[in-house]
Amino acid sequence: MLNAQHNSKGNFMVVDLAEGVLVGSLMPKDNLPALRSGFAGYPANPRWNVIKYRAWKMGRQLRQSLDEGNLVVRSTDLMLVPAQESSATQIGKVKAQSDRFLTTPMVLA
Repeated sequence: MLNAQHNSKGNFMVVDLAEGVLVGSLMPKDNLPALRSGFAGYPANPRWNVIKYRAWKMGRQLRQSLDEGNLVVRSTDLMLVPAQESSATQIGKVKAQSDRFLTTPMVLA
């Protein structure tokens, strides 16, 4: 799995959530394993602090939105993006974007 890569915009990172799924994030590096764990469908670790639990929950929400078709994986760069920004070359179903992602620490391209 690729490590998180810093972008020239400061703390913004491109995070490898799973094989072939990338997402932009402003989340601290310490919380990225919890984000990946939630996206993969693993249960939350009871020893995690609140911030890691929220990262895990965000991963679960991203996976659920991908499964529901609210988010898709852009075929050109494998980034997870809202479905309404997708083109005919996208992977996944196209549905309206959910507003619940507007207040998250994730940056969808």
